[in-house]
Amino acid sequence: FTEQAKCIREERQRLYAEKEILGGIRPFASRANFILFETPAGRATTIFQFLKAKGVLIKNLSTAGDLLKDCLRVTVGTPQENDVFLSVLRESLAE
Repeated sequence: FTEQAKCIREERQRLYAEKEILGGIRPFASRANFILFETPAGRATTIFQFLKAKGVLIKNLSTAGDLLKDCLRVTVGTPQENDVFLSVLRESLAE
């Protein structure tokens, strides 16, 4: 479990750093095995659907409204899973 926890922490930091430089994405600091992030206004559901169509499953929290409006949540995965997520997220932002 120690090695798995170390990998999750490293990947969480990498995901946070990568999202922080993506235009319009605002990640929230996390100590969990997931990262909540805000998308450009009004685009959360579109980005969620784009990711889903490409086989990347994350949680759409924007439907809850209020503070979670425009927010999605991604679970920290393996380095390979996170690479796919970041690549498809970039694609969705370019749409």
